[in-house]
Amino acid sequence: MRLKINLISFFLFFTFFFKQGLILGTEIKQTDIASKIDDNETIVKEEAIRIVKPGVFDYQAKDFLLRMRAWGVGFPKREQPGYNEAISFAEGKLLGVSLEINMKQEFDPSNLKVVQVIISKGKTDFSREAIAQGIGWHLDKETNRYGPYVLSQLKAKRLNLGVWAKNFNYEQAKSITSMPTAKLPGLINNRSGFVPSLSYWVTSFGRIHRPGCSFYQRGRGTLSTKPQGVDCRICGGKTPKK
Repeated sequence: MRLKINLISFFLFFTFFFKQGLILGTEIKQTDIASKIDDNETIVKEEAIRIVKPGVFDYQAKDFLLRMRAWGVGFPKREQPGYNEAISFAEGKLLGVSLEINMKQEFDPSNLKVVQVIISKGKTDFSREAIAQGIGWHLDKETNRYGPYVLSQLKAKRLNLGVWAKNFNYEQAKSITSMPTAKLPGLINNRSGFVPSLSYWVTSFGRIHRPGCSFYQRGRGTLSTKPQGVDCRICGGKTPKK
């Protein structure tokens, strides 16, 4: 009889702690799941979240919100021709997509981080595409005349794309982020008469460049309305290429 009571007691005791263990285990699992959910909620996706102006955007990193500027490309300012196109281009290319950010300069004079932005899963350079479509222009001093950007701008000029098709003199400033003149810079009035004359750039080596050429007024040379020398093979010199 006593043995039967002991067995019943042991069974009840075992059942009680077995249930407690299951409950405790369930609570632990639920706590782990809740913890994982909380951890997932704190994960921050790294991406561009706002376009401040063409080429300038806010980038959400893991711990910081950073304001960045695309390297090597300038864009029209607000109220200037091409500004709306540039904003739309930047929004379409930078927002909601995976970006590869390569730091080029810690801070520029405007306290912006200067970065090379690679889009389309590493296949496309944002600045190069903007230059190639005439959305913006190459800041050659900033890139030290980076070859791919130079070639992209030459093609955009030849095709008269974007800013190069605007009949507008973009105001030039001294800053590296300033805009170049899209309108031909060498078309000046002849002070001795009323007929406008075209000034060519003749380098110290005797190479003739016409306004709009990427070598116009670069390096040593002089401006001349009646140049003597060898025509540039890119712009045509005295004979414009069609």
